Amino acid sequence: MTNNIVTDYPALVEAVLSISDKLDIQDNERQWMNKQQAQVYVNLGKQAFQKLVDDGVIKVHSLDEHGLARLERYNRDELDEAMKSL
Repeated sequence: MTNNIVTDYPALVEAVLSISDKLDIQDNERQWMNKQQAQVYVNLGKQAFQKLVDDGVIKVHSLDEHGLARLERYNRDELDEAMKSL
């Protein structure tokens, strides 16, 4: 195994930032999110997020009826509407 030394640091930094931007765009365009992604999306802590779910402000879509009890999803458009209603 040989050691490859990166000599073009600016190009490497630009490539990493480009990949990061693309991943961020893809993540923000996600229509359906798991609980952790939804919490980050609306910028709330776990307790505040769960309180809004419990109060029915944030709608959760459960896949329990399909035998996937631990799978819950949140819709981006519904999250936007819920936050606007506060």
